[in-house]
Amino acid sequence: MTDEKNRDQKQKQKQDQELIDDEHLDELMIKTAQSQIRSDYRRSLGCENSRRCMDLKKTKKDE
Repeated sequence: MTDEKNRDQKQKQKQDQELIDDEHLDELMIKTAQSQIRSDYRRSLGCENSRRCMDLKKTKKDE
């Protein structure tokens, strides 16, 4: 009886640990995605800004 009880407790602890790991993994994935989105957004702003500067330089040369 005690062996079965111990086995059940160990199995429950293992399931609890897996849930914690899954929650931690989800949080990590969300943080990573948010930082990647910010990085992509900043990069696109830089590209857009440099493109506009190039367009301005072209129009000044054309005039």
